[in-house]
Amino acid sequence: MKTIRQILFSGIILLSFQVVHAQTADEILNKYYENTGGRAAWEKVKSTRSTAKVKTQGMDLNATMVQKAPNKQRVSFTFQGLEFVQPAFDGKTGWQTNFMTMAPEKMEAEDSEILKVSAEDFPDAFLKYKEKGYTLSLDGEETIEGTECFKLKLTKKPIKVDGKEEDNITYYYFEKENYVPIMQKSVMPKGPAKGMTTETYMSDYQEVNGLLFPFTMEQKFAGQTAVTISIEKIEINPEIDDKIFMFPDGK
Repeated sequence: MKTIRQILFSGIILLSFQVVHAQTADEILNKYYENTGGRAAWEKVKSTRSTAKVKTQGMDLNATMVQKAPNKQRVSFTFQGLEFVQPAFDGKTGWQTNFMTMAPEKMEAEDSEILKVSAEDFPDAFLKYKEKGYTLSLDGEETIEGTECFKLKLTKKPIKVDGKEEDNITYYYFEKENYVPIMQKSVMPKGPAKGMTTETYMSDYQEVNGLLFPFTMEQKFAGQTAVTISIEKIEINPEIDDKIFMFPDGK
């Protein structure tokens, strides 16, 4: 009888821990929204336009990033007087500029679907995450570059890679003082860097129309810096013509 009581007691403790664990992840998320402008204010963001300086592979590029709800986005760069798109998504199809020919090319179906998931997370991956079928959990605590953080695991719907479903997981590291993410980590699903861990560090948070955005981002592959982005300006809810997201020939 004593053994049965011990088992039942252990089961109750375990169940209680799981409930608190789930609530804690959402509590961290609630504090994040409180400290960055409020969930209601974020839900009112329907479009953004950002300009930035980008350093990558020894090049200094001017970049413009445009996003529009529910699922449109476009990133364009200028270098030595030339403009190239990398990438754009019109709500159905992704496309980008071919670096060799400088001509626009449509993406493969799988790549478009992966881009679609990213575009649908605008303006924030955590907004209404349950309605999108995502799960969020607290995956412990870690110290990132000397800063103590909560580690949150966001699991999205699986993506298809070479015809097979693959997990779609991103880890976010929220610093404990202000409850904002200072780093996110995931594994590249496709391309030359497939299987490599990519880390994006976010810093220099600034207020724009009452909302808090990181103005500096650094992307690393296997610990080596690949891209540094310095935001110069962010516009909230500017008027944006849907035509800029469409493939240039209209097909």
